[in-house]
Amino acid sequence: MAEADMSASGIDSVDERLRLSRALLTATAGMMRSTDPAMMFRAICDALPAASPRIQLAWLVLGELDTPILHPEYAVGPAAVYAEAVQVPRSPQAAEHCPVRDAIRRWEAVSGNIPASGGAAGAAGLRSLLALPLGRAGNGLNGLIVLYADWPDYFEQVGMALFQAFVHLGNASLEQAALLNNLTHLATHDLLTGVLNRRGIQESMERELARSQRRQLPFSVLLFDIDRFKLVNDRLGHREGDIVLRCVADAARAVLRNEDYLGRWGGEEFICLMPETDCETALTLAERIRRAVRETPIAVSSGELQATVSVGVASYPGDGESLDKLIATADSALYQAKRSGRDRVVCASRVEQHVHSLGNMLDAALRERRIVAAYQPIVDLATGEVVAEETLARLITPDGDIIPAGDFIEAAQQLQLLHRIDHTILMQAFSHCVTGLKTGMNRLNHFVNISADLLRHRELVEEILAAACEHCRGCGDAIGDTKPMIIEITERELLADIDQARELLLPFTEFGLRLALDDFGSGYSSYQYLADLPVQFIKIDGSLVQRVSEPKVRAILEGIQGMAEQLGVITLAEFIETAETEARLREIGIHWGQGYYYGKPTIISSQGLLGSLPALAARGI
Repeated sequence: MAEADMSASGIDSVDERLRLSRALLTATAGMMRSTDPAMMFRAICDALPAASPRIQLAWLVLGELDTPILHPEYAVGPAAVYAEAVQVPRSPQAAEHCPVRDAIRRWEAVSGNIPASGGAAGAAGLRSLLALPLGRAGNGLNGLIVLYADWPDYFEQVGMALFQAFVHLGNASLEQAALLNNLTHLATHDLLTGVLNRRGIQESMERELARSQRRQLPFSVLLFDIDRFKLVNDRLGHREGDIVLRCVADAARAVLRNEDYLGRWGGEEFICLMPETDCETALTLAERIRRAVRETPIAVSSGELQATVSVGVASYPGDGESLDKLIATADSALYQAKRSGRDRVVCASRVEQHVHSLGNMLDAALRERRIVAAYQPIVDLATGEVVAEETLARLITPDGDIIPAGDFIEAAQQLQLLHRIDHTILMQAFSHCVTGLKTGMNRLNHFVNISADLLRHRELVEEILAAACEHCRGCGDAIGDTKPMIIEITERELLADIDQARELLLPFTEFGLRLALDDFGSGYSSYQYLADLPVQFIKIDGSLVQRVSEPKVRAILEGIQGMAEQLGVITLAEFIETAETEARLREIGIHWGQGYYYGKPTIISSQGLLGSLPALAARGI
């Protein structure tokens, strides 16, 4: 090649340096435009053969260099075809005689000449090479550029300093990329657990949604949180809670696939993105996560702790075509997993099918007046007399089956039908109360549950109170000094904001309806509610009542009763099922009781709402 045309004094070093200096400026400008090291190194490779006709080939490897066989990842120059056959073995002989392996071993620039008889390289007219390691040895971000010239000792004659400048430029690009990677990692990862943070997983899901929409692929989202995690923090402290969070994240990460993404969604809640994964596969992986967490012992200061998780699964596109819808659906499934007993996996599509099936049933039942009231007696524990009854919602199917409220209230809440059910039951309760007062057959107090959903529909509240006022006028003196209707609220439903709760309840309390606090002792209770709301009844949660024989629980109930006596509040124990339970509650001083021991809720035919279902009259359910 050009070797015979060169003068005896060799190459024009000054001209070569000038050409290469211009190339260095070009590469520097390229670095300013790009933060990707791979693109930067390719720009260096492109610039050198373009700058000097003496440089016949530049090839590049990024990442791991200590491999058995090293292959060029990118090659450019007149002799680029030769690079396709390049294989640099890793062996003691290669490390000693091969400039490329020697450069990697020493991690410094190494040059060498290639004889004309030097195999394929010599046949391609290549006479010298220079291997330039980039970055730091052993660091994750590093690489290697190998240059070939058509003149012996070319790199020494031009001067190694100029090529070292390219190395420094490459190193600067790597350091810039490393810094950017670190900043990106900090911005997108949770410092405690090491998984993606909310921003990081959100960005990953947005990319996956766009990709799945373009390519019409499924993907799934798992939302899971640690069961009863608040108890861990409260009992053991936040430091031990952090240990639990890390261990749960590690256990989940260990069973996920390489292509899956795990993120901390907030608090003790995690989210997993599973690309190209349908619902059935996602359920299998979710169950794997659940088992892995359960089977991982967690060492804390007090010994070993076992954590469990509840998991909700949602899949694109069946469960939602937007991220907001998918996550909301997964959250609904997670909530169902919690309600079903925790430590389990629930698929959103199955929950949604059930919810919408119930929704259709509820719509029809409301239209056809098949949402009816059932009444359960409430007894004075001291005298044994029936002093009140609770009004409970029941759904009657067209076939005459009776569905209790617990089986459809959650669906009604999700489908925003709860206010209509509350309105229906309240109106029936008013009519039932009026009938009892006018006939003298029933002068009881009447407890009725209402939801926050109803209270926020002000037009329905006004309609209810107008009806109540009309009924009161019709009853006249039979009502007495105190109105017999008592509305029940549950803390989980209403009382996140005391001021708002007071404002929402004000129309009822101003009218003279009394207020009962339901599910007291279920885990949501706060004495602040008793101090700030005009509560006149406490309904003690059945989970405590059924454990009254336990000394600790009895002490709790005695404390509740003592407080109620001081406040002038009537206590009512739910879920009494045996004479023994009744006797223990009477010993404590609980005022009233309710449960199957006294009678099941009963639908009364006199409501006139059963239409073609008279056979249901006076049925206990």
